[in-house]
Amino acid sequence: MEQVIIIGGGQAAASAARTLREQGFKGGITILSEERYYPYERPPLSKAVLQGVADANSTCLLSDEAARSQNIDVRLGQRAEAIERDTRMVKLSSGERLPYDRLLIATGSRARTLDGAFAGKSNVFYLRSLDDAASLRAAMGPGKRVLSIGAGWIGLEVAATARKMGMQATVVELADRLCGRSLPKDVGAVLAEVHRDHGTVVHLNTSIESVGGRDRIETVTLSNGETLSVDMVVVGVGAIANDALARDAGLETANGVVVDEFLRTSDPRIFAAGDVAALRLGDGRPVRMESWANAQDQAAAAARNMLGKDVPYAVNTWFWSDQYDLNIQMIGDVQPEGGTVLLRKGEGKAFTRFSVADGRLVGAICFGVPRDMAIVRRLMSKGYMVTDDALTTAPDLRKLL
Repeated sequence: MEQVIIIGGGQAAASAARTLREQGFKGGITILSEERYYPYERPPLSKAVLQGVADANSTCLLSDEAARSQNIDVRLGQRAEAIERDTRMVKLSSGERLPYDRLLIATGSRARTLDGAFAGKSNVFYLRSLDDAASLRAAMGPGKRVLSIGAGWIGLEVAATARKMGMQATVVELADRLCGRSLPKDVGAVLAEVHRDHGTVVHLNTSIESVGGRDRIETVTLSNGETLSVDMVVVGVGAIANDALARDAGLETANGVVVDEFLRTSDPRIFAAGDVAALRLGDGRPVRMESWANAQDQAAAAARNMLGKDVPYAVNTWFWSDQYDLNIQMIGDVQPEGGTVLLRKGEGKAFTRFSVADGRLVGAICFGVPRDMAIVRRLMSKGYMVTDDALTTAPDLRKLL
């Protein structure tokens, strides 16, 4: 194998390229990125970048200097138009065609957008890129009013950052809880309390009935009858996998590029990793996982398997979020069917919530107790069996290792 092409310029692309070199691959590596920045981390966008304490340099994962030293050809502002599988070529928007021996699709995902009254408004923002963060930051300022549509991680992190900047923040969510797809209802309820304690207004079970304003959104009327005046709207209602390139190439897709346990697509020379990859699990369901840890580890596993290692990907479910001075971390199955929950109380609203299934520790949420996560991960890796109340009563969790 002489030439690897990586389509996409984010976390997964950088991880794969570095891993290929670490594994001793001497052939050509080309990263095709539509953005004008070298690969960077996205988690800081809704926090440190919005606050102005991080920028493109501080979030960079693979600098120009590092790419040169590792002989990685990073092409910025380059759009892959087509994957020509019969000739193993990638066609670029410039018309150039690049040959590949192995190909990694790491095109990530894009924000789900709102149409109708929200389309084309100058003060409606989405947050997926450094440029998005820069545009939103320029509009923010003390005393201004921000509306987050959607109580997922992006909407909540933006609301928390806005409050820290002295802004008024309101979150509107259709569902009955915060982060309904990932957090159990009891944890979502505590998180809502944290936001309200910091002055964020949270409306659950609420929809938007109408908006006022011509070129900008000036007012929003909610289903509960309340009308809000707003300076900016941040939309965080989910993400859509960028799988059109794969689909057009005839690869199997299902809300993402379907891959097996080795991160191979339906074409054995083409792999996928990160937000765009839909990993087929044991029950046959393809599942997409959107997190920093998954993009990092999945891409590294794909790179090793592109070199013939053939090692199944061990799913990394670790996730974290920072809101106000609160750190939330979660891992494993936090809502096991038929499982039980054990709660270890911390100071104030802090706690560690353990999930147990068939007597085994299968997941945990560390809510304001970040130091517990390293111990939880070790316990889970050892297959810790729950036979007593030690998880909730032991003075020091490390004694259980």
